Amino acid sequence: DKGIWELVDGLQRLSTVLEFMGVLRDASAEPVAPSTLVRPSRRSKLSELEGMTFENLPLRSRLSLKRASCRVEVLKIGSSIQAKYDLFERLNTGGEPLTEQEIRNCIFRASNPALMNRVDELAQFSPFADNLGLSDNQQESKYDRGLVMRFFALKNGLDDFHHEVESFITDFFREVIQGERKFELEVESKIFRDTFDLLGAAMPIDTWRHYRNGSHRGGFSVYVFEAIAISIGQNIESVAKMKPAELEKRIMKLKTDPKFLANTGGGANSRSKLRGRIEAGHDILSA
Repeated sequence: DKGIWELVDGLQRLSTVLEFMGVLRDASAEPVAPSTLVRPSRRSKLSELEGMTFENLPLRSRLSLKRASCRVEVLKIGSSIQAKYDLFERLNTGGEPLTEQEIRNCIFRASNPALMNRVDELAQFSPFADNLGLSDNQQESKYDRGLVMRFFALKNGLDDFHHEVESFITDFFREVIQGERKFELEVESKIFRDTFDLLGAAMPIDTWRHYRNGSHRGGFSVYVFEAIAISIGQNIESVAKMKPAELEKRIMKLKTDPKFLANTGGGANSRSKLRGRIEAGHDILSA
C-alpha cells in the first residue's frame, strides 16, 4: 500500500553485502557494525585482505563492488501470506531443502513478529527445553520452535486435522495471523507454561522417550510428545490437581498402554492414529 517492496528471498545475501559496506540497520533501525574480511583458511590466497573493511579497500575495489550487478525478480502477486509462503517454498526447493518450521519462521515472522517472538521465548522455557534431548541437526532446524507450534495447533485445532501434521500446523497459524481463527496468545502461553511446569515437576527426565522392556529407550519421540503434552494442555485444570508422583505414574502407564502403542509406528501421522494416541492420553492423564 505504501509502494515499498518486500524481500521474499535473499535476505542473507543482501544483508551480507550491506553489512560489509557499513549501511545495514537492524530491526530497530540502528546501524550494524561493519564486518571485516576473514580468510577461510591459512592457505587461502589474498592474505593481505585479512581484517580489512570496505572503507579500507582501494577505491577501485570499492567501485567494483558498488557497480556489481544483482539480478532481482519483481513479482507482482500481491502481499498475501499465502502467496509469499508459496513463493518462498518454491524458491527453496533446490539445494538443501528447508524444513517446514524454517519456512514458517521466515514468512510468519515478517507477518506477525510478536507471535514468532513468543514462540522463540516459549521454546527456551526451561521445563520445556531442558528435557527435549534434541540432536544438533534438530536444534539447527528450529525443531523446538516447531514443537511449540505443534502443541498449540493440535491442542486447539485437532478436530480440523485430516492429514500431514506439518502442513496442518502451517495452515493453522496462517489462519491465526489472517484473523480467521481465534487464538489468545497470552492465555495459550500460560497454558503452555503450566503444562510443562507440571511435567517438569513430575518427570524431569525421559519424558519424551518410549518405555520398552523395563527401561526408557531411543531419543525424543514426537508420538509420546503429542499423547502427553496435548492431553495435559487440553485438561490443564484437572491435571493441575494431581501430585507430581501421581502424574508420573500415569505417564508411565500411558507409555505401556496398548491403545497408545497401537497408534504409534508405521502410518502414525494419519488422522486416526494421531487422534488415537491423544485419546489414549486423555483416558489415562485426565483426572
